[in-house]
Amino acid sequence: MRSTKYNKRITAQTATKVPNDIGGWKNTWADSFSCWASVTAMSRSKRFLYAELKYTEFYEVEMRKRNTNINGSYQIVYDANAYQIISFTIDNNVVKIDIAR
Repeated sequence: MRSTKYNKRITAQTATKVPNDIGGWKNTWADSFSCWASVTAMSRSKRFLYAELKYTEFYEVEMRKRNTNINGSYQIVYDANAYQIISFTIDNNVVKIDIAR
């Protein structure tokens, strides 16, 4: 595993509940960890939805395995954009995550 392969900085965030002004709760995202990863663009598409042009981007993220168990409740922040986790696999010391925005 080459260290130069992991040249992009990503942040994994978890949803946390925060009290709001009227006694209820709202969900916010809190940083869980940051690490170096390899980020590869897989595909991009655009479409019209309700008379609005929408873009969808898919990436594959590869990083070293951490002690933190990553799952679908996380979101990944890369290049100042938040991405939803579509799928992930953990194999030996490598975690591969498919993300979309």
